[in-house]
Amino acid sequence: MSKHIPEEIIEEIRLSNDIVEVVSEYVRLEQKGRLYFGLCPFHKEKTPSFSVTPSMQIFKCFGCGKGGNVIHFISAIENLDFIEAVKFLADRAKIQIPEGDDKKEKDRARLRSKILQINREAARFFFDMLHSQAGNRALRYLAERGIEEKTIRRFGLGYSPPEWDALYNHLREKGYDPEIIAKSGLILPGKKGGYYDRFRDRIIFPIFDVRSNIIGFGGRVLDSSLPKYINSPETEAYQKGRNLYALNFAKNSSQKSVLVVEGYMDVISLHQGGIINAVASLGTALTENQGRLLKKYFDEIIICYDSDTAGKSATIRGLDLLSELGCNVRVMTIPEGKDPDDFIRNNGTEAFLKLMDRADSLIEYKVKLLKNEIDTTTIEGKVAFIGKIADLLARVGNRVQMEMYIKKLSAEYEVSEEAVYSEILKRLDSGNRMKPVLQVPKEERALHAGGQTTGVSGEDRLLELERILVCLLCIDNNIYKHIKDIIRMPGFFSDETAPLAQKAAERIEEGRGLVPAELLNFLDGKNAAAFSEILEKECNFEDNLKAAMDIIKKMEIIKLDKRKQEILKMLGDKNSTKERDVVKLTQELNALILRRKKLN
Repeated sequence: MSKHIPEEIIEEIRLSNDIVEVVSEYVRLEQKGRLYFGLCPFHKEKTPSFSVTPSMQIFKCFGCGKGGNVIHFISAIENLDFIEAVKFLADRAKIQIPEGDDKKEKDRARLRSKILQINREAARFFFDMLHSQAGNRALRYLAERGIEEKTIRRFGLGYSPPEWDALYNHLREKGYDPEIIAKSGLILPGKKGGYYDRFRDRIIFPIFDVRSNIIGFGGRVLDSSLPKYINSPETEAYQKGRNLYALNFAKNSSQKSVLVVEGYMDVISLHQGGIINAVASLGTALTENQGRLLKKYFDEIIICYDSDTAGKSATIRGLDLLSELGCNVRVMTIPEGKDPDDFIRNNGTEAFLKLMDRADSLIEYKVKLLKNEIDTTTIEGKVAFIGKIADLLARVGNRVQMEMYIKKLSAEYEVSEEAVYSEILKRLDSGNRMKPVLQVPKEERALHAGGQTTGVSGEDRLLELERILVCLLCIDNNIYKHIKDIIRMPGFFSDETAPLAQKAAERIEEGRGLVPAELLNFLDGKNAAAFSEILEKECNFEDNLKAAMDIIKKMEIIKLDKRKQEILKMLGDKNSTKERDVVKLTQELNALILRRKKLN
């Protein structure tokens, strides 16, 4: 980890560089199921042993042993140290790093800082305008939409007056340079010289990043004129595909799920109604960067788009993208074509929460779309429908989930489960998908490290179990609350894994979370490779909490056995063991043996 580049900047850079895209610039990858395979660029081989896991954003070669996240890959392939690799990826993603001696880098950092200052001043101006006489109409409009003053203040809502250069003149009076103001996107150059305001006679919605910096603005008209909304252009401070509206609030909601809607007003109404885990995508289709951000902070993503966009191909691509990133996706449908803002104002929060509870899984949502497209009353239609469903189920990574869908499908359409399995296996055998979904879960193999494996020392087994447990904490942050009292006991982790466990615990308790690929940011190449192998091979559990508790039990058994051997050795050395110590050691040994029996 760099002493100069903040952790959050490194993580932003990692999130902005999809590992499949980056690796594909060096290695020819072929998708097989949820993984990508290729010939390892770090050693000669004829059969691919190099894999990339997009859902966890890691790579691993089981031939030469290299592994890690996208930063470790660039470090190895370009022969760069960790910080040089971070800077390489920052340039690739067009992200400026605040520190450094490079003049161009410093200039970009200064420009971003200036834009953020201008944005803050503009937000104050818009807010003041909303509460001035000029903003009476806008304030009345918000009141009619049911938006309360406390909500206006929380979201920093404002109003841009109708004059052509009101904001421009205000910013000039504050001493800001016209060229820098123009680079903020708040003003535009006039055809005859000079500048004019981008936002005029509109309600203003400041857009915050996850650190609550104001990075851009959205503006809505007060009447039916078009365009209904205009937004800031992309600048050094604002890239819409890397941000989500209100994520700065939603990430602190302590909710496991996030609700993704389309509009600013939808989010604001939901937050005012107490549903503070709502965000907007700043556009219809979600991007990979947005998906990775959502996965970082939430376990489940519920999509709630207007009915006229929910079935569009761009929306489906966004849902598939989230699924491919390893997100648990559900789709919520609001009846009668209403948007979330309309529904919650007319029906209340409780009714909306009930709709959320009934949200369809991604598979169920796609099945409903297929039902509308295919006539299943005919034999031909039913065959085509089952074929399409088999295509969907072949992509399901959870064996239990797949079996549940197969049972439901076979019962509903009077088709045997074997026939549905057969259709799925055809697709798995075609080479487009791998077969892990039909394999036995890996709990026993993964936890075997805690048993009496020949040739593996107790210390080595304990270290591997500690690593698996830390990985599980990052894969499923929710298990932390169930085991925090155990894993925070002094001496529970070894010196090697204790700092990583502490980092994970701190992040989870702060509500920021920690995902596996981010964990690797704190590791050098060798240790990142070791953790990548564990993430790839040993962490495919169907019940993460049960697996964590089993690992803790195995760890305790190893520690008890180790202490037992130490006590027996001391008791056997009668020359150096005093009589009173013998009594204490014997008592400890008896207690230890009883505890060991309970754990069997």
